[in-house]
Amino acid sequence: MAEDTPLFPNAKSMLIHSGNIINWTRLKRKPNQTSTEEVCECIGKTLAAYLESVDKSELQNITDIYKVNSENVQKLDENEREEVKITVKVFICAPQPASVISDMVDKVLCELGTSFVDTLMLAVAPSSVDVDDDNDDDSALLNAIKSYWEVMEQLVLADRVLFLGICDLTKDALEELYNWAKVKPCIDQVNLESCCVMPQDLTGYAKSVNVQLLTHNDKPEFITAEKLQETVQAVATKADSQNWKPQWAVRYSGIVKCRGIIQMRGYIFHALRNN
Repeated sequence: MAEDTPLFPNAKSMLIHSGNIINWTRLKRKPNQTSTEEVCECIGKTLAAYLESVDKSELQNITDIYKVNSENVQKLDENEREEVKITVKVFICAPQPASVISDMVDKVLCELGTSFVDTLMLAVAPSSVDVDDDNDDDSALLNAIKSYWEVMEQLVLADRVLFLGICDLTKDALEELYNWAKVKPCIDQVNLESCCVMPQDLTGYAKSVNVQLLTHNDKPEFITAEKLQETVQAVATKADSQNWKPQWAVRYSGIVKCRGIIQMRGYIFHALRNN
């Protein structure tokens, strides 16, 4: 936008839900779009819709931006729930209290109108982990994963999640998590950009404990502050875009089991700003 006057100068928090992007024809035309590009388009489109729906004078005093693309939110039919596999992947982008996992799952359950998800995947960005003198990067990352994992285990015990999965663990890290966890990981998603061929030690260990190895193409830093700020600036002003930092993102997908058809896919995203 050409305007220099900020539209929402006092906004400190942003929480948006894209709704089911399978219904967005503009996104359908981009089969080679990366997941980071996809979530940024969802953020930009949802934020633009929010700005169109709110009185400009009211925007000046708003501290919390909250927008759900309600026309695209697709509730699950109870009679069809058993036919649809819901997978939720949470991306931790900045240091978070472990309880945020439960909050994220609750938001998905509420938006989709269901009582459980089939699989919950955890992806922790290396930059979201605080490293101290007593731990190296790998140890600090695994300790962070364990704190989130304990909450994920509670979700399984509460029948809100059926299976748990983790992302980008090496053989040694997966073995440590597996031996420590009460609810064992069923899946380890590996980014093939970091290893073109699955490491033999990882494949051997995963097979021995019946952990399924899958691949993904999500970036380790799922969405950076710079990319988020570019996205906000494209639909608002430069002043509005400054100092926003991603906190977490959730991607959910629903696949019809018998046909393998993607019925739904969407994002819930949270960011904070320190002016």
